[in-house]
Amino acid sequence: MNQLSNTPSSVVEMPLRTLSDLFCQSLALAIPNQLECRAIVQQLLNYYLQVDLTDYILNPLCTISPPVQKNLLDGLSRLKKYEPIQYVIGTTYFVGNLFKVTPAVLIPRPETEEWVTCLMRHLSPPASILDIGTGSGCIAITLKKQFPTALVDALDISKEALAVAAYNAAQLGVDVHFIEADILTDPLPSCNWSLIVSNPPYVSIQEKAFMHPNVLDYEPHLALFVDDDDPLLFYRQIIQCAVHHLCLNGILCLEINEALGEKIVDLLCCANFKEISLYKDIRQKDRWIMAVLKGKPNI
Repeated sequence: MNQLSNTPSSVVEMPLRTLSDLFCQSLALAIPNQLECRAIVQQLLNYYLQVDLTDYILNPLCTISPPVQKNLLDGLSRLKKYEPIQYVIGTTYFVGNLFKVTPAVLIPRPETEEWVTCLMRHLSPPASILDIGTGSGCIAITLKKQFPTALVDALDISKEALAVAAYNAAQLGVDVHFIEADILTDPLPSCNWSLIVSNPPYVSIQEKAFMHPNVLDYEPHLALFVDDDDPLLFYRQIIQCAVHHLCLNGILCLEINEALGEKIVDLLCCANFKEISLYKDIRQKDRWIMAVLKGKPNI
């Protein structure tokens, strides 16, 4: 590591594999899983050195300018403090598209990518879509790219998150209408949608004790946590909104806390939803629910 400097004055040449090994050694305490550590280091090097896996074989010797040395060591320092690699480099992939992420938005999870991909594969093109709690916009933008004729609205309480989402929509060339609102207190626009989707806050406060620092210390708590005494708060409100704003035979799709699946199914049954399906993720945990609205009861 002594070949790189925080105050560099000259270019450094080093084999990519050597540099990768040095960074992995430096991160051994922060990221003890060796495979995970190597994957994260490769993301860091790929981003700042503009290399890929083939370069480790075809162009193994990298030339590192003074500004890049500083960026690499700054990134390494942030990773040592458990900051997620996605925030360090400012981007992440979701369903094959590159999204900007900042600490104002949650980092999209593989579980979310899984149900969104499943939804796109099995859903007929909807006329209109509402994404509640859009964050980075990854769900709304991905659905708009899959269903380009759909009118897509995306709602979030955070002005900072909406700015990130709007940037992502512009970068990926899609037209999404963003709405700043609190789903718990603010009325929705007076229109109906064919599909409503949401990945709402569903982590209980008591679960904080079991969370890793890279999540707890960096990702927005507003988008993560719900009070222990009312874990169904957001689901109850979203279901009520869906009753009044879904088209007849419209579809509601929710990401869920694995411990709340059956309770959310009960809420949907009471609200006159039918064809309710509870899905497990790749780790066999209850992760999302789809349901069809068959009537308009008062709840």
